[in-house]
Amino acid sequence: MASFNDKNQTPHEWFASIIERGTSPDMRVQLPESNIRSSNPSQPAALVVAPMVDQSDLPFRKLARQYGSNLCYTPMIHSRLFLEHKRYFESFNLFVDEAKEDGPVFAQFCGNDPTIMANAMKKFNTKFVDAVDINCGCPQGIARKGRYGAFLLEEGDLLVSIVENLVKELDCRVTIKVRILPTGIEDSLALYRRLVDAGVSLMTVHGRTRHQKGQLTGAVNWDHIKMVVDAIGDRIPVIANGGISNLDDIRRCLEITGAAGVMSSEGVLEYPPIFTGTNTVATSGKRTGPGRLAIAREYISLEEKYPNKQGGQASGIKCAKSHLQHFLYEDLQSGGEVADEARRKLHCSKSTADMREVTDILERLQAERGHKVEEEKLGWYMRHRTEGEDEKETKLDIPQVELEDDFSGCFGGMIGETGECGGDGDGDY
Repeated sequence: MASFNDKNQTPHEWFASIIERGTSPDMRVQLPESNIRSSNPSQPAALVVAPMVDQSDLPFRKLARQYGSNLCYTPMIHSRLFLEHKRYFESFNLFVDEAKEDGPVFAQFCGNDPTIMANAMKKFNTKFVDAVDINCGCPQGIARKGRYGAFLLEEGDLLVSIVENLVKELDCRVTIKVRILPTGIEDSLALYRRLVDAGVSLMTVHGRTRHQKGQLTGAVNWDHIKMVVDAIGDRIPVIANGGISNLDDIRRCLEITGAAGVMSSEGVLEYPPIFTGTNTVATSGKRTGPGRLAIAREYISLEEKYPNKQGGQASGIKCAKSHLQHFLYEDLQSGGEVADEARRKLHCSKSTADMREVTDILERLQAERGHKVEEEKLGWYMRHRTEGEDEKETKLDIPQVELEDDFSGCFGGMIGETGECGGDGDGDY
């Protein structure tokens, strides 16, 4: 792939060209006319796979693109570790062969030092990505300790200086992913305007604060995202993040917020065809896309073809096992001897062949229980949410079986550091 970073284009024209390039004709979701700010009257909506630590790997990105995603992010890359540790660099850097297979793609970095971040992004193969993104969304304790993620938003002057330096030093576009400040939407809007003035070309807004994570995830606030669009959407594209479980949600979010697209993290992580017309009102809530076993097997095949530890930007079998935990959550959590057998097998899996055996075990389980694909619904995504309550997302009051860590760390373990950034209520950073 080639990078499309013509700085003579306006941010809206630049982004529209990227999304058009990534959109398959048969999987096009049209933006509402009022949302379009480019010269393309038929501009499709951006359907974005979020940056997810050890989860938005190359095989997963390719799987999501097969089901309608027209833009994906790399996993979060720690700027300092990328510069200082060879094994970390080798795991995260994009290589030519893999880059040609992947796009459009944005590379996300975290950090708090303008020079270190610029040097890391220069060392990265930015000619193979369409933009670099600053992580201002991670709400975890490790981000507080490292002064990055959502906590960096509370150091406005430093963040603005980082953006200004990156825009000056890099040839590619600079984007940013943010949350709402704990002090409120007005303070958030004031900061976002400064970031646009500093030169960001796109902003993704997660409509929650850093306090909303895990069992305290709570409702996403699309009205706040609309206020952001109203404030800066005439200057740069704004992507809405949070509360996306199917195509109905996508269309409602676009109508309410006026955004140029949506970003999904936990929803797409459990069921990559989330951007298609399955499990919607039009299908009477039925799953018309592939079943979760088929999705798991597709991922395994892609992992075999594009090993995530060899240019795919992930930790290898640990990452792949975590994907299967998300895809197959409902079966693995269903109880009984066969489900227990599958969980044990997945926990001990050391190869894709082992993981294929897990899917074979669960295929037997589904056959024994008269399973119907059309009755499948999201399960892992709903673990902190109550279905049927308008935008309420609360803890499910049912016993849960804990699986292996959802997002237990980045690549720190490869170099003696651990816990880079765990998952949050929406799984993204």
